[in-house]
Amino acid sequence: VFKFLNAKVKKLYNQRLKPSKLAWTFLYRKQHKKDKTEEFARKKRRVAKSASNRSITGVSVEVLQKKRSEKVEIRQAARDAALREIKERNTKAKAEKSSSKKSEVSKTKVANKGAKPAKGGKR
Repeated sequence: VFKFLNAKVKKLYNQRLKPSKLAWTFLYRKQHKKDKTEEFARKKRRVAKSASNRSITGVSVEVLQKKRSEKVEIRQAARDAALREIKERNTKAKAEKSSSKKSEVSKTKVANKGAKPAKGGKR
Protein backbone atom coordinates (compact mmCIF):
# COMPACT_ATOMS: atom_id res chain seq x y z
CA VAL A 1 0.00 0.00 0.00
CA PHE A 2 1.46 3.36 -1.09
CA LYS A 3 0.59 6.69 0.48
CA PHE A 4 1.44 9.62 -1.77
CA LEU A 5 1.95 13.26 -0.73
CA ASN A 6 -0.54 14.60 -3.26
CA ALA A 7 -2.39 13.79 -6.49
CA LYS A 8 0.47 15.12 -8.65
CA VAL A 9 2.89 12.55 -7.24
CA LYS A 10 0.32 9.77 -7.53
CA LYS A 11 -0.36 10.52 -11.21
CA LEU A 12 3.35 10.64 -12.07
CA TYR A 13 3.84 7.30 -10.27
CA ASN A 14 0.99 5.72 -12.21
CA GLN A 15 2.54 7.01 -15.47
CA ARG A 16 5.71 5.15 -14.42
CA LEU A 17 7.87 8.26 -14.71
CA LYS A 18 11.19 7.93 -12.93
CA PRO A 19 11.65 10.43 -10.09
CA SER A 20 15.30 10.90 -11.06
CA LYS A 21 14.13 12.48 -14.36
CA LEU A 22 11.81 15.03 -12.75
CA ALA A 23 13.75 18.14 -11.89
CA TRP A 24 11.84 19.03 -8.72
CA THR A 25 12.25 15.65 -6.95
CA PHE A 26 14.74 14.80 -4.26
CA LEU A 27 16.30 11.97 -6.34
CA TYR A 28 16.91 14.31 -9.30
CA ARG A 29 18.60 16.90 -7.11
CA LYS A 30 20.78 14.22 -5.51
CA GLN A 31 21.83 12.62 -8.83
CA HIS A 32 22.62 15.94 -10.48
CA LYS A 33 24.51 17.26 -7.46
CA LYS A 34 22.22 20.21 -6.81
CA ASP A 35 22.54 20.01 -3.04
CA LYS A 36 24.84 22.43 -1.30
CA THR A 37 25.39 20.22 1.76
CA GLU A 38 28.35 18.33 0.26
CA GLU A 39 30.39 21.48 -0.37
CA PHE A 40 31.03 21.96 3.32
CA ALA A 41 32.64 18.55 3.74
CA ARG A 42 36.16 18.87 5.08
CA LYS A 43 39.04 18.10 2.80
CA LYS A 44 41.39 15.35 3.88
CA ARG A 45 44.82 16.49 4.93
CA ARG A 46 47.92 14.64 3.93
CA VAL A 47 50.25 13.81 6.75
CA ALA A 48 53.76 14.94 5.90
CA LYS A 49 56.26 12.16 6.43
CA SER A 50 59.24 13.23 8.47
CA ALA A 51 62.60 12.07 7.20
CA SER A 52 64.40 9.81 9.66
CA ASN A 53 68.02 8.77 9.59
CA ARG A 54 68.60 5.03 9.70
CA SER A 55 71.76 3.04 9.43
CA ILE A 56 72.36 0.89 6.38
CA THR A 57 73.77 -2.61 6.67
CA GLY A 58 77.43 -2.30 7.61
CA VAL A 59 77.34 1.51 7.99
CA SER A 60 76.25 3.31 11.15
CA VAL A 61 74.30 6.56 11.32
CA GLU A 62 77.35 8.49 12.54
CA VAL A 63 79.43 7.46 9.51
CA LEU A 64 76.61 8.48 7.18
CA GLN A 65 76.32 11.89 8.87
CA LYS A 66 80.08 12.41 8.59
CA LYS A 67 80.09 11.55 4.88
CA ARG A 68 77.12 13.81 4.26
CA SER A 69 78.81 16.76 5.97
CA GLU A 70 82.09 16.26 4.04
CA LYS A 71 83.04 18.87 1.50
CA VAL A 72 82.76 18.05 -2.20
CA GLU A 73 86.51 18.53 -2.78
CA ILE A 74 87.43 15.96 -0.14
CA ARG A 75 84.96 13.44 -1.57
CA GLN A 76 86.32 14.04 -5.11
CA ALA A 77 89.93 13.57 -3.93
CA ALA A 78 89.07 10.26 -2.23
CA ARG A 79 87.29 9.06 -5.39
CA ASP A 80 90.30 9.99 -7.56
CA ALA A 81 92.69 8.17 -5.22
CA ALA A 82 90.56 5.03 -5.32
CA LEU A 83 90.41 5.13 -9.13
CA ARG A 84 94.17 5.63 -9.37
CA GLU A 85 94.77 2.63 -7.10
CA ILE A 86 92.48 0.43 -9.21
CA LYS A 87 94.24 1.48 -12.42
CA GLU A 88 97.66 0.68 -10.91
CA ARG A 89 96.45 -2.74 -9.82
CA ASN A 90 95.16 -3.44 -13.34
CA THR A 91 98.42 -2.38 -15.00
CA LYS A 92 100.42 -4.61 -12.61
CA ALA A 93 98.18 -7.56 -13.38
CA LYS A 94 98.60 -6.99 -17.13
CA ALA A 95 102.38 -6.73 -16.79
CA GLU A 96 102.55 -9.99 -14.82
CA LYS A 97 100.34 -11.73 -17.37
CA SER A 98 102.44 -10.62 -20.34
CA SER A 99 105.73 -11.55 -18.63
CA SER A 100 104.41 -15.03 -17.77
CA LYS A 101 103.25 -15.52 -21.38
CA LYS A 102 106.69 -14.49 -22.71
CA SER A 103 108.45 -16.94 -20.44
CA GLU A 104 106.12 -19.78 -21.52
CA VAL A 105 106.69 -18.98 -25.20
CA SER A 106 110.48 -18.96 -24.76
CA LYS A 107 110.39 -22.32 -22.93
CA THR A 108 108.38 -23.96 -25.72
CA LYS A 109 110.77 -22.55 -28.37
CA VAL A 110 113.78 -23.98 -26.52
CA ALA A 111 112.08 -27.39 -26.23
CA ASN A 112 111.15 -27.47 -29.94
CA LYS A 113 114.61 -26.35 -31.17
CA GLY A 114 116.24 -29.81 -31.03
CA ALA A 115 113.24 -31.74 -32.36
CA LYS A 116 113.04 -32.66 -36.04
CA PRO A 117 109.87 -32.07 -38.05
CA ALA A 118 107.70 -35.11 -38.68
CA LYS A 119 108.09 -36.92 -42.02
CA GLY A 120 105.36 -36.89 -44.61
CA GLY A 121 103.21 -34.31 -46.21
CA LYS A 122 99.67 -33.25 -45.71
CA ARG A 123 98.25 -36.62 -46.82
